[in-house]
Amino acid sequence: MFLDGYLTDYDDSLSSEGYIDPMGMLVIWSAFGKKIFNGRVNSISNDVRNYTLNLFNHYIIRKLISDDSVSLSNKIGSIYGGKDRLNFKYACLLYLENLYTYSLICHRNKANTSGVLGSYNAQRIWVKSHDNPVLRFSHEKPGMILVRQLSLGVSGRYKSPFMQIGYFDDGYHYDPKQWIEADIFIQKTPALNKLAKALIDHMRTVFLHKDASHGLLFSAVPTAVPHAFADAFQSSGVVGNYARNFWLSETGLAQGAAGALLKVLDENATQPEPLDLNAEQLVQRALHKLPPDTERRKLEHIQLLEPFLAEVYLLFTLLTTKKSQPLNDVIETWNALGRSEQSLPLLADDVRRNPDLLEVLRGTTAYSRLMKLLALADQLDMESQMIHAMKYHGQVMQERGQTAWLTLQESGQIKLHVRSSRIPTVEDWQDKTPWVNGYYLPQFKWLVAGYQGIGA
Repeated sequence: MFLDGYLTDYDDSLSSEGYIDPMGMLVIWSAFGKKIFNGRVNSISNDVRNYTLNLFNHYIIRKLISDDSVSLSNKIGSIYGGKDRLNFKYACLLYLENLYTYSLICHRNKANTSGVLGSYNAQRIWVKSHDNPVLRFSHEKPGMILVRQLSLGVSGRYKSPFMQIGYFDDGYHYDPKQWIEADIFIQKTPALNKLAKALIDHMRTVFLHKDASHGLLFSAVPTAVPHAFADAFQSSGVVGNYARNFWLSETGLAQGAAGALLKVLDENATQPEPLDLNAEQLVQRALHKLPPDTERRKLEHIQLLEPFLAEVYLLFTLLTTKKSQPLNDVIETWNALGRSEQSLPLLADDVRRNPDLLEVLRGTTAYSRLMKLLALADQLDMESQMIHAMKYHGQVMQERGQTAWLTLQESGQIKLHVRSSRIPTVEDWQDKTPWVNGYYLPQFKWLVAGYQGIGA
């Protein structure tokens, strides 16, 4: 699908990141985050409940496809041409996701709908239909609660990590060997097993319904199904309680650099007063749990890289704090924050002295971007550094087909064409450069909160 890459792996050619990433750093730091989590955690794949729901939905589809006793009505058979066709699987995924969403809304007295994809639209439809919405078995727009649901829904958002684990390929062809442990997990988890039995019986009925593509009322679904959905998927915390060990084994997130971060979060959660650890604190504590090996270097790379990227971010922010200002005003503010013309070169040297760090990005857009940012630090004075930063920003925006946020006039005035930024405070930036990029650490913290039974 066109949006798959945009949703799961950053692609500068597709994105509108110019509105939040004017210096093109996302493609740099995300590469290091992917190394830590092996692609299992990203900005849209970070919730244990959604992880488990997607696994469960594909489990149901596999069972239905492989069971020769499960047949299709003439109408559905003529539309899809068989159970193993991709569009038929899409229709199943949409139907299951929508049924799940309505089930949690129906039982919101015990189930938390926060974080349920499409719940806002579903709630509006629920009210408009007097608590009895239509469920359509279709892979097309009429079968979607969420706009572009095949990409923006659970199956689309979690497709890449599931493919990397090996559950299926791009066409949803399932690998039986990879599903051995998943089958055992679902069958031995009482809430999921109970739901699976009720849901498979219901889907048999849907497949035989001559008008399923036009719609079935939610009230026609056996009450056992919504009840079981609400019981099994009450919240991320509830799911995390029964799914933690399974997912840590399947994703490998208990090993290496990710495992060290997990230990820090688990230990912190057991303290009488757990701390809200920021990214820098989390990485620093995790480093103490790793021997000097490849996994440790993944975190060391961030420790070296982020201060430099954050300092560049600060410089660009100062360039955008006023609609119009001379370069000298920016230099004065830079100096007031304890910086000089040597601040960027010193941090850039730390990055250059680690060839392994640069090798992570070799041959990618991220490598080209980072080298250009390092070249910015090679400029001998602050005025040259600022001019270089503006030129680099302009090139990044031009590559995206977007307009630069700011331009330098012949008079030496910086002209800002977007809303001005908040002026950084001395308190925030005086002593050291705070980290500003995520490396998917906030998303990992959310995923682990579910594992710890405290997710929403």
